[in-house]
Amino acid sequence: MSGQLPSKVVVINDRSAMIGGASNLAILSARLIEARGIAVTFFSGDAASPEKPVADTINLADVPLTQQSRFSAFAGGLYNGKAYQALRQLIAERDDPSTVYHVHGWSKILSPAIFRALVTVRDRVVLHAHDYFLACPNGGFANYRSHEICTLVPMSRQCILTQCDKRGYHEKVWRTARHALREDFYSIRRQPSAIVTVHERMLDYFIRAGIDVSRVHTIRNPVEPFLTSGTEPWNQSPLFFIGRLEPEKGFADAAAAARLANAPLHVIGDGAGRALLERDYPEVVIHGWKSRDGIAALVNQARAVVVSSRVPEPFSLAALEAVASGIPVIVPSAALLGNEIAGLNCGLTFRSGNVRSLAGAMRQIVSDDMSLRQMSINCLREAPKLANTHESWGDALVELYRDVLLKTRAAGGLQAAE
Repeated sequence: MSGQLPSKVVVINDRSAMIGGASNLAILSARLIEARGIAVTFFSGDAASPEKPVADTINLADVPLTQQSRFSAFAGGLYNGKAYQALRQLIAERDDPSTVYHVHGWSKILSPAIFRALVTVRDRVVLHAHDYFLACPNGGFANYRSHEICTLVPMSRQCILTQCDKRGYHEKVWRTARHALREDFYSIRRQPSAIVTVHERMLDYFIRAGIDVSRVHTIRNPVEPFLTSGTEPWNQSPLFFIGRLEPEKGFADAAAAARLANAPLHVIGDGAGRALLERDYPEVVIHGWKSRDGIAALVNQARAVVVSSRVPEPFSLAALEAVASGIPVIVPSAALLGNEIAGLNCGLTFRSGNVRSLAGAMRQIVSDDMSLRQMSINCLREAPKLANTHESWGDALVELYRDVLLKTRAAGGLQAAE
């Protein structure tokens, strides 16, 4: 390692509770950084959770947009004045030349307003792209009406005129306005910004969006296996789908393909699509949401884990947690990890959104015990190549902060002149 350690890291995220996704990673990052002897402030839009991420946690006591009235969500989602004032005050009172600001999530409570405050210290800001919201107005490079991957240039005329939102075109217009406002406050097209992507192939999507990628760094997410002891998937029967029961996750595709392949399918997860599964696919076993220990107990019976998302998943955590447990996976060709998983013979890919292709992969998994056993062996051997551990992820973040401060000092004269 080289360069100066930050005096403090301000971790910024919508939520301060372990609710999954980016929030879990934001909290984990804060704790890993603090464990390395660096002071951490956690700046969050929600109410205080029973267990603070770190001792110095600032909560704005707001609620997610989905829990607000329609007018409040419309206005506050575009510009949360409280978030701007609080972050501006934090910077004014506590900033020093060695403070780094790391933004994990902003679209559910904090809004683009935080970028108006952060632009004053942008040379020491890191933006973490857990999803595509920095590049795409709807955050997924997907048409959520047709459930297809979007090939348009974000914010182009065709993009703006395309109704791709789940709720309606009014929502698309709102998301477009929010995206434009964020870019106006804190441009990542006209100026390079320190951005973390979770997979190298995300760069292609950022380039398509016209983002300056000269300071983009890829740091793959940390993964812990579902299981700490070996399993024997070749001696098991059920395939498992793990995730939200929302159309873009392709749960219905998994159910339809399993029926075609005559393969037993179990589902760990819940959501609006549960009623559809119960009505149209009564043979599917639905376990609902489970704790991590509950998931481990169930996937010990898994022959394979199926990821059938219709959007280009940047980093499929469930797939990698399975691979690290020695459980082969079936993933869509559009998943950013798909080629690697197939190339390492840790699973199979299928044509994204194609039920018959998915059914073919399921038949192959169900019918060949010898091949599946070899895949399982490969999973355990190759898993470390696909993701970070908690410790290596923490080290990579700290090294990035060093690099950010080094570049800040090197550019200090120019910035001072500007």
